Amino acid sequence: MAVNYFFCLVAAKAKAFTGYLMFMEDIIQKSHFIASKGFSGSSILVLCFAILYSASSLYGTLLWGFDAPGYVIQAQNVSASTLENSLMETRAYIVNLDMNRNNLANLDQEMPHMIGANLYKTGSNYTLTSDINRGNAELTTPTQTLVGGRIWLDAEGLSVSPDTAASVSYTTDQNGTMVSMDCPLQEVGVGVGQYWNCTVNNTFVDPLLRAVIGQPEIHWDDTSDEAFDSRYLKPERQRNIWASFGQGGGTAMMKQMFTITKGTRRHTFIETTFRTTMLTVPSVPFSSYELTDILKRTWSTNITEQQAPLLTRLSNSIQSAQSNDKSFLFGTNDAHNVTTTQVTWEYLTPEVGGEAAYSLLRITLTNITVVRSENIPVAPTPFALCDAAYSNVAYGGVVTGTDCVLAKLGRPKQFFGQVDTSAVLILNGLGDGRSNLSATALDETIYEWASMNSERMNDLLLARGYIVSIDPSLVTVERGVLKPAISYLQMFLCLLALVLFGIAWLSLRLLTTSHWSSSLLLNILAPMNNKSGAPGYVYSVPDILLQETGAGKHVAVNGSLLRFDAGAPGGQLSPSSLMSYEQVPQQPKDPMTVHEGEAFLPQYQQPTYPPKP
Repeated sequence: MAVNYFFCLVAAKAKAFTGYLMFMEDIIQKSHFIASKGFSGSSILVLCFAILYSASSLYGTLLWGFDAPGYVIQAQNVSASTLENSLMETRAYIVNLDMNRNNLANLDQEMPHMIGANLYKTGSNYTLTSDINRGNAELTTPTQTLVGGRIWLDAEGLSVSPDTAASVSYTTDQNGTMVSMDCPLQEVGVGVGQYWNCTVNNTFVDPLLRAVIGQPEIHWDDTSDEAFDSRYLKPERQRNIWASFGQGGGTAMMKQMFTITKGTRRHTFIETTFRTTMLTVPSVPFSSYELTDILKRTWSTNITEQQAPLLTRLSNSIQSAQSNDKSFLFGTNDAHNVTTTQVTWEYLTPEVGGEAAYSLLRITLTNITVVRSENIPVAPTPFALCDAAYSNVAYGGVVTGTDCVLAKLGRPKQFFGQVDTSAVLILNGLGDGRSNLSATALDETIYEWASMNSERMNDLLLARGYIVSIDPSLVTVERGVLKPAISYLQMFLCLLALVLFGIAWLSLRLLTTSHWSSSLLLNILAPMNNKSGAPGYVYSVPDILLQETGAGKHVAVNGSLLRFDAGAPGGQLSPSSLMSYEQVPQQPKDPMTVHEGEAFLPQYQQPTYPPKP
């Protein structure tokens, strides 16, 4: 409309009334007009109008061409309990996170999606959040001493610790007799922690390399613990790659949430295990610089804390073992409040046929924290019968078996409870553990990113585990709702069209007469409606018919024919009006002719019957 009003204003200023009337005709009539007028102002005006008006009719399409936002997903936080029907029936409990320097920025955004993968059915727009009601951990007084750092959970001795056999190994002599490694544990305080510091023969290395690091050790009670019948939370061999990758060397990190249920008491834990290694061949010993560098960087990311005296002693001990063709172990196992931690520094040289195969520097960190203690309505029941002490084993909230096969012979029959590995996260890409260079073995950028985002990953992993194993109502997830997008550019263009329309309409109204904003019909009927002859809206519209006369069909208004005077000779206007109205005489009706508005019905007459006798 803005284009139409603008050209009406131009036509008025150019006094091109015929061109103005052509604006309202179709494209064929416009073409005839342009062809008949040739290269003139009116024809150019009509041509420009036709082009611009056609283009303006595509304005809505042009809006989408400039900016087509389509639809957006609007986030809405809801309780995970409302989405239980959307959970996959066979959901995975293991998630992998592959890291490299090029995708760290994307991982910041995609981490909730990746840790929440394979949890909900396809098509469910749900994302994990860090908003969870963790609950509170409840501890008890230790029931034993001289056992290292543990998390104590009940008065019967239920407790959790890192692997207490991390410094235990053995070998066989020439007679086939098993010989244990001499690496005694030293107590730190009373029930606070332990440490070990040993330089040993290389023959004890193989069992240490075959052990899976980061296995929490569960002590169900004092009786079983004193009988050395504690149980490890072992990774599932069929689905969990950590069952093999957790052995030997390599730089990686593993996080897992697990629960321990004894009777109606359930405890929830979050664990982080980190390992980095450097490897070299016997002919190329580790340099002092590379050893010191990786010791400092794994000790702390703070440069001041990297000057700890212990690191110098560790470097000297490792280099001494290297020069003497020995292996070296140093580690600590302690506990503080709700957390127990184990850190090890190992220089290991396995032998094949009495010859050193390679040398491995391995640094590990295991951190286990209890985050929730609660009572549940129903205690777990045995999944299957066992003639020894045993417990149920579950993965991802689903009980799949028992640990009866690991039961110690001679122990009385007893059902301990249930252990559930609810969610596991394995992080790859932290470095190449087969290198003898510190910077390559542990990528500083990726390691710092993982350390900085460790707590966030813990929250997301707990959210996943709570949904499948604890209570989904404790977790808030983000639901994506598909809604049409709003484009500010489109809004601006729409408002621009409205403003231009207002300007064109107001200019046409103020700068011209109403003839230039009225149709041909209104211009023709103007003399009949008002004395001034100015066209305008006709409130009482007359009947306009095609009247049959002797000269053919003509337009009649209220029974009067419209006649246009051709003008006086010589092209001068005649004194009379150019347009006049002549009364059309009424023709007599033919009684046999049916006229418009009359009903064509046969006449009905009452039948006549003869009188009854």
